[in-house]
Amino acid sequence: MEKEDGEIGRLKLNDTDYILFSVKEYKGKNYVDLRKYVVSDTYTGFTKQGVRFNADFFPEFEAILESVKKALPKPE
Repeated sequence: MEKEDGEIGRLKLNDTDYILFSVKEYKGKNYVDLRKYVVSDTYTGFTKQGVRFNADFFPEFEAILESVKKALPKPE
């Protein structure tokens, strides 16, 4: 599977859907993009489902993810 522009990684949701993690630049600013990506016979590419935010907010995003990690039940 070919990498998309700025792609960092993919999280497979099922046989056709992924969350694609990428870093993009727009008008001189960096953005973090988390977007649903579909691979099928009729369409392969990004969907409107996702979020893009200014990379300046990444430290706060990272701290929230750490809180989510702590809140999840521990696997047995």
